[in-house]
Amino acid sequence: MNNCKGERAEPINWAHPLTFAMVGETKIFPSMNSPGRNYPAKRFLPIGLCLALGLFSWGQEPDRFPGPENPTELDRFILSGMGEAKLSGLAAVVVRKDKMVWDGYYGWANREKKIPVTKGTLFQVASVSKPVTACAVIQLVEKGNLSLDGDVNEVLPFAVRNPAHPSKVITLRHLLTHTSGIRDNWKVLEDTWVKNGDFPKPLGESLAAYLQPKGEYFSAKKSFYQWAPGEKSQYSNVGFALAAYLAEAKAKVSFETLCQRGVFEPLGMQGSSFRLQGMDQAKIAMPYGFKKKTGVFKPLGHHGYLDFPSGTLRVTAPHLARFLLSFIGDGQVDGIRILKAETVREMRKISFPKADSKQGLAWYFDKIGNSRVMGHDGGDPGVSTLMHYRPKDGVGFVILQNGEPKNGKFEQALGLRLMKFAEVNQ
Repeated sequence: MNNCKGERAEPINWAHPLTFAMVGETKIFPSMNSPGRNYPAKRFLPIGLCLALGLFSWGQEPDRFPGPENPTELDRFILSGMGEAKLSGLAAVVVRKDKMVWDGYYGWANREKKIPVTKGTLFQVASVSKPVTACAVIQLVEKGNLSLDGDVNEVLPFAVRNPAHPSKVITLRHLLTHTSGIRDNWKVLEDTWVKNGDFPKPLGESLAAYLQPKGEYFSAKKSFYQWAPGEKSQYSNVGFALAAYLAEAKAKVSFETLCQRGVFEPLGMQGSSFRLQGMDQAKIAMPYGFKKKTGVFKPLGHHGYLDFPSGTLRVTAPHLARFLLSFIGDGQVDGIRILKAETVREMRKISFPKADSKQGLAWYFDKIGNSRVMGHDGGDPGVSTLMHYRPKDGVGFVILQNGEPKNGKFEQALGLRLMKFAEVNQ
C-alpha cells in the first residue's frame, strides 16, 4: 500500500522508448457507440474516443498530490496524468485470473479537509454500478423467482408498455441489454437529482410515475422510444432501475437489501452501498468539477437519483476488483460463489446481435489496444470509473476517479498501461 506523502511528480516523457513499449502505438477504446457513452448529460463520459498515443503529451506541470513516498515509473505516470486531467484523486487495482496483483492510491479524497485517497476510500462508480445491479437481479433468476424472457408485467404491481407498441412485451433481458425501448428523459432525471442525500421516493413509486400514463414524470414520447422492444439498442438508466425494482417487487425486500445479502456480504465488500443513508460520508471521495477559468476544484456533493440502481454504488477499489474477480472466475472468487458458471456464461452472450453486437447482460465487449475486453465504464458529475478485463487471460483493472477527465485520454492510456503491467509482472 502506498504511503501518502505530498510529492510533485515529474512529467512523463512520451517520447521515451520505454513509454511506448508499455502503452503501445495503437488506438484505445475505438468504439463510439458502446454503453455508457455519448449521452446528453454528464452521467456518462465519452470513453470511446480514438487516441493515437504518440500524438500528445501531458503539457502542464502536475498538481501537488499525496502519493507514494518512493514513486515508481508507473506512479509518476499516474501522478503526472492526474495533473493534466485535472483529477482530485484516483484509486486503481490490477487483477490477473483469481487475484489482485497491484494497487495504488493517489491524490485527495477531500481537498478541503486534506483527506488523501487510501485503500479504504469509497468512490461513487456511476454506471459501473450496473454489473452489480445485474448480478443481484440475476441471482433471483437462478432461484427461479424471475424469468429473463417473461413479461415484466407478470411481476410488477403496475403495467409497463410502450404506447407505440402496446402488444409487445418487455422482458428482463430487454432491460439488462438496453433494448427495452425505455428512454431516459434527461430533463426529469436531472431536475430530480438530490444533492447530499438519497432520492426520497420509493423506487417502485418513482418508476410508476415515470412509466405509467398520467404519472408525474410520464411522457409518451420522452419515456419511451418509438421502436419495439428488442429491435434496437439505446442506453437506458431508467430501464436498469426497472430491472432492480423487478427484483425488489418479487423478493419483497429492498433492492439495497438484495445487494447486501447476495453480493456485498458474501464477497466481503463491507461499507458498499447504493444508498447514502447509513453511510459515513467522510469515507466517500468527494466528487469534483474543475473550473478552467479560475483553476479551482469545486466540490459537487453526493447525489441521489430517481434511477439510483443504475449509478449510485459507493465502493472501494479493492472491493470492486473483488467483484470483477468473481466474474472472471465464472461466478466465484476464493471459493465463494455468487453466481453459477452457466449464468455468467449467459451474461457474456450477445442476446440481440442485430441490435448491438457488443452488449451482453449489463457487461459489454470493447477493445483496449489490440485486446478484446469485457467490462463497463461510468461517469457522473465529478466522478469517472473504468472496470474491464481480457477474457483470454483474465487480466483486468479497476480505475476510480473523483474528477471529470477533460478528454478521457489519460484514463484510457492508464487502462492499457495497467494491463501491460500485469503482463510484464507475472
